[in-house]
Amino acid sequence: MGQTTSKSAGDGKPKPKTTSAAAAAAAVVSETATGSMTMRIAGYSQTKGIGVGNSINSSKFHAGGHTWYIAYYPDGDREEYSDWVSVYLCLARPAAAAAADDVVEAKFTLSLLSGTYGAVVEEKICTAKKFSFANGYWPSWGHTRFIKRKKMDSRLWSCLHLDGQSFYIRCNITMDITSGGRRCQAATTAVAVPPPDLHRHLAALLGSGVGADVRIRVGGKLFAAHKNVLAARSPVFMAELFGNNGGKDQKEAKAAAAATGNGVIRIDDMDLRVFRAMLQFIYTDTLPKIDKGDTAFMAQNLLVAAHRYGIERLKSISVDMIRKGA
Repeated sequence: MGQTTSKSAGDGKPKPKTTSAAAAAAAVVSETATGSMTMRIAGYSQTKGIGVGNSINSSKFHAGGHTWYIAYYPDGDREEYSDWVSVYLCLARPAAAAAADDVVEAKFTLSLLSGTYGAVVEEKICTAKKFSFANGYWPSWGHTRFIKRKKMDSRLWSCLHLDGQSFYIRCNITMDITSGGRRCQAATTAVAVPPPDLHRHLAALLGSGVGADVRIRVGGKLFAAHKNVLAARSPVFMAELFGNNGGKDQKEAKAAAAATGNGVIRIDDMDLRVFRAMLQFIYTDTLPKIDKGDTAFMAQNLLVAAHRYGIERLKSISVDMIRKGA
C-alpha cells in the first residue's frame, strides 16, 4: 500500500496527507483541573431523622468545566447502613464542551470539619475514578459508611454546642481530563479556596512560645504570650501593656511597661482552666473542648472573664452556653 497523497494548490507537487490514525493521536490532549467546595450544615440535630436515602445537597460548584455538588445523607443512603452518615460527590452536569470520547479521571477528598474549630473530624480520600460521557451516565462517588453517627455525635458535641450546631463538609477534587477528539475546552475552573486557617497558625505560635514578650502568672503557673496579640484582642490588655492610647503617648506607654515590672502580668481570682480557655480564645477565636459536666462552670466563669477583659464575642458565646445549658 502506498502513502495517500493529494495535490497542493500552490505548487502542484504531491503532498503527504495525514492519515486519520495519526490525526487522532495528535489530537489527544490531557489537562488537569482542580476545584473545591465547602458545604455548611446548620441545625445538626434537626437534620437527623430526615429518613434513610434522603440527602441534603450543597450548592453547585464548578471544576474542570463540569458542575458538581455534595450530597450528605444524615441517616445513611440505604437501610442496612442507617446508623452511618453517607457523603457523596455527584456530577450534576458535564461541561458544554465535553465530547463523548472524553475520559475524566478524578481524585477527591471528603472532609468533615467542626463548626467552631474548623478542625478535621473525619476525612476520606477517594482513589482515582474514571468515567466518560459515551454512555450518558453521570456518576456519583463517595462513602456509604463515611462515619458512624454515634462517633460523629461524640466528636462534634462541644463545637456544635458552641457554634449554633453547624459544621462543614469539604470536597477537594483533582481531575485529569483526556480529550480524544479535540482539545478539551473545560480549562476554566473555580478557584479552590480552603477555609480560613489563621487560627491554626496563631495556636501554633501560642504553643511554641516563639517571639513571646510577656508572661502571665495565673495560680502559680506562668504562660508565655505576645503583647500585640493580647492588645489587639482585649482593650484591657491594650491599656495594661501600652497605655490607654495604645502606645501613642510615649510617656503613658513607658508607664504601662514599668507597671508590668519584669514583664510578668499577674491575674488573680481566675481558675486556671478558665484562663487557658480564654487565652486560647484570644489567639484562635475558638474554645477548647469542654466536658459536659463542666459546661455550666466554664460558661459562667468565661462570661466573667470576658467582661473583665472586654472580649465581646466570648461574652456572646458564654451567654449562649449558659442559655443552652439552662
